[in-house]
Amino acid sequence: MNHAYDSDAIRRLGESYYRAMVAGDRAALSVLFDARAATVGYFEGAFLWVDLEAFISETESLVGQHGKEECSIESLQVDGDIATVAVRGRYMGMWFIDHLAAVRVGADWSIVGKTFHVQDSPVDQS
Repeated sequence: MNHAYDSDAIRRLGESYYRAMVAGDRAALSVLFDARAATVGYFEGAFLWVDLEAFISETESLVGQHGKEECSIESLQVDGDIATVAVRGRYMGMWFIDHLAAVRVGADWSIVGKTFHVQDSPVDQS
């Protein structure tokens, strides 16, 4: 496989994930994630471990509540048929860093897990 091509694909995966998440786009998130994927991290002091359905339902309920939509790819790593990408973005008016683990399935990449960290408190919603 072509490492530059795979790196570009993982970058696009991270960006597509962010756009689908803030849009509450159930169809897109269902394509990007493996159905068995979990979302794991701490939010407001509580440890959360939710399945994909709960995560997608949350995104649908929060459309329009994020503030200015912006994200950046903080890092990415591709090792053969596995990869990770760190996506920093505004969600729920706060900055999060999401680490996505992905596996190549045929010619496509599928997110098999997400861990997240809240980077700061709520920000201006403008």
